[in-house]
Amino acid sequence: MLTSIVKAKYFILATIFLLQANIYLKSEDLAIEIDNPRFSEKGLNDKVYEIKAKKGLKFDNKLELFEVEGKFKTEKNGKWIYLVADTGSFIQITNFIELHKNIIFYTEEGEIVKSNHASFDMNDDVIKLRENVSHESSKGLILSDDSIITDNFNKIKYSGNVVSVLKSSN
Repeated sequence: MLTSIVKAKYFILATIFLLQANIYLKSEDLAIEIDNPRFSEKGLNDKVYEIKAKKGLKFDNKLELFEVEGKFKTEKNGKWIYLVADTGSFIQITNFIELHKNIIFYTEEGEIVKSNHASFDMNDDVIKLRENVSHESSKGLILSDDSIITDNFNKIKYSGNVVSVLKSSN
């Protein structure tokens, strides 16, 4: 009789534990699907952003994006910078977007920057590119492992293995 009471207590405790773990896992996996998510900001300091995607999955404060595109400029008279990527993650609280696969940033002046991974801190206007970075412009081509873009696409720092091919002017 005593052993059956002990077994029953262990069974009840194990059941409660499994139910709590299951509820926790379900709340972590809960996502809301959003068609054509779009977010934009026009700040008092003349920053303008617009990011959109074909589809999004909302998890708490994070939005997973699919087929991402966008445009932004960080100064009133600054140049428009456009972006496209296969996937991304937007964290609304920090105004931070992480991009993955086939990432391209480009300008109307013909500058094209590509990489496999990128992050864009919209609060500090910093773009960090990682893995197979290429920057093509009318002046030539620069390949690097990593790159950081600041100052509305006017300041670019390359790191890692860097190769540059300059175009000759006739």
